[in-house]
Amino acid sequence: MFEEIYREARQRVVGLTMGLGAEELARPVPACPEWTVHQLIAHLAGGASDLVSGRMEGAPSDEWTARHVAERENVPVDDLLEQWNVAGEHIGEMERIPFQLALDAITHEADLRAALGRERLPGTVWQPTLVWMTPRRMPDVTVKTEFGDLGDGPITLEVDGYELWRAFFGRRSRGQMESWNWSGPAPIDKIPFFPPRATDLTE
Repeated sequence: MFEEIYREARQRVVGLTMGLGAEELARPVPACPEWTVHQLIAHLAGGASDLVSGRMEGAPSDEWTARHVAERENVPVDDLLEQWNVAGEHIGEMERIPFQLALDAITHEADLRAALGRERLPGTVWQPTLVWMTPRRMPDVTVKTEFGDLGDGPITLEVDGYELWRAFFGRRSRGQMESWNWSGPAPIDKIPFFPPRATDLTE
């Protein structure tokens, strides 16, 4: 599953960003407040290149991702996309890729789409990963979404599936998660892989 998710995300992001002008490449990405569109692409290319070359020390820390951006600060976006394509082809030859790589790719694709004002990531992309993650992250919760129930825990949460999916990756604030329709104590700290945002993010 994750090999296909990663390959298709790379293809979509290349299609979204190839040929963007300087103004769009300099646009801030609200979900990654310290990055521009160009810097987000630099991270995607850098992460793939590091996996292929074995430069994984410190992953997935802020320092590791910051190095991707710093090393590619002056690299044209078309060259970054070519770097990502070359590394991606090598990754596609691996017997198994880290699931984190695939999840990172579609998370940043969603970030990118919001920054560029494009339509939201299709449900066929993020829903399978939500189904996979929810019982692992929230074993005490039954999550009721627009496409069915996930899990069988004693606490019930009624929430838009995309909102929960974005929250898993730190794209929603604690206040936003607490405002969801919980039937009991909300295990907020078990939701995000990364710390929640300090401010609300609406997409």
